[in-house]
Amino acid sequence: MNKNKYLVGLIGLAVGFIISFFWTQSINKAGATKGVAASGPQAGASGEMSQQAMMGQVQQVIEHAKNSPNDFQAQIEAAKVFNQVGRKDETVDYLKKAYAANPTEFMRQSGADLQGVLPFIAMYYDEKKNYAEADTWIRRALDATPNDGEMRIEFASTYLQREPPQPEKAIQELQAELKSNPKDGHALSHLVEAYALKKDVNGAEDSLKKLKETDPTNQRLSALEKVISDLKAGKPVSIPKE
Repeated sequence: MNKNKYLVGLIGLAVGFIISFFWTQSINKAGATKGVAASGPQAGASGEMSQQAMMGQVQQVIEHAKNSPNDFQAQIEAAKVFNQVGRKDETVDYLKKAYAANPTEFMRQSGADLQGVLPFIAMYYDEKKNYAEADTWIRRALDATPNDGEMRIEFASTYLQREPPQPEKAIQELQAELKSNPKDGHALSHLVEAYALKKDVNGAEDSLKKLKETDPTNQRLSALEKVISDLKAGKPVSIPKE
């Protein structure tokens, strides 16, 4: 699953002084000596004051969020700050606080301004192997965008990559998608894998047959045939990369 693509909403919101601060901070650090030599002490002092002012603004954002746990937007703004410097733990923490402050607004915005944030949280916990928490956010993501079939398939694929795999959950989501789109080759290919991991030869073969009928040029057909062959031979099932 391409987990990074689900950050679009959060990154898109992170504009203004927060971006300016971190970019300016990086530039100032890299060229501080050169800047002072070229522009003189006054220019260097001015840049330093500007950086301090922006640092102060960022600190205010974080402090406001800490002091106002029921302020939905304050938590979102704090999450933006930490997202910009790649601190996932704090980003997710403040996003969860935003959800706790106003679940209805969070879910409403997840289909628009905060698009991608719910899957991002789900995949964060999946990477941590906290599958119970991941499943909570997967369900919220699917509830927010119930018609996003591709996202449902991507979530199903993560069930197959867990340790240990959870093929039953994958089958449930893939069957739900195939009910509305029976010819979805992406869903069918993962369904073959799910049944193979479940050691259900008939289910895997039936899914592969449907895949060949609906998507005969699918590039994963030979790899999936090998999966079934290994299953029949009693060999460990290895899921091929997409």
